[in-house]
Amino acid sequence: MADHLQSFIQDLIHKNDGIFKDADFKDCKGSAADIEEMLHNLESTEVHFKRKLSELSVIHPPDKEKIIYLQGLVDGMNLAIKPLQLYLQCDGGNHPAS
Repeated sequence: MADHLQSFIQDLIHKNDGIFKDADFKDCKGSAADIEEMLHNLESTEVHFKRKLSELSVIHPPDKEKIIYLQGLVDGMNLAIKPLQLYLQCDGGNHPAS
């Protein structure tokens, strides 16, 4: 996403010579970096929760309530992660590849 954003910004600056400067896009670049960091953190947490789920199912096989709860957390995180991944894979407003 960062490469695409930088390319877009440079193109915009070039097409509007004298109007925009790279510094005008500081907040935009920061937001893009924040989104990428958030996605990375969500993915790391999801992996951690999946490991916990595996460990829990081995240690406490009869405790289905705990297993179902943790599986729900993992599934819920996946609902947040997948759209972000697709958004970050978008290229120039095109729809992501299926």
